[in-house]
Amino acid sequence: MSRRQKTEEEQIDDAVVHALLSGMTPKHRSAVLGELSENGRRKALESEYDGRVAHWNRTHDTKWGEG
Repeated sequence: MSRRQKTEEEQIDDAVVHALLSGMTPKHRSAVLGELSENGRRKALESEYDGRVAHWNRTHDTKWGEG
């Protein structure tokens, strides 16, 4: 499935969500995500994933999912 190109603002949002959620303890992460609706949780986790992929692509010699 092809996803649309994200705007610069959306990419920044993804980076922030990734930094916040990945820096939390599992207990706090679960508590934060538990406060969101199912749709909100899905969006937050998708945003975190996109931020994680972008971070990887910036800091490694390979793209996410390659070799």
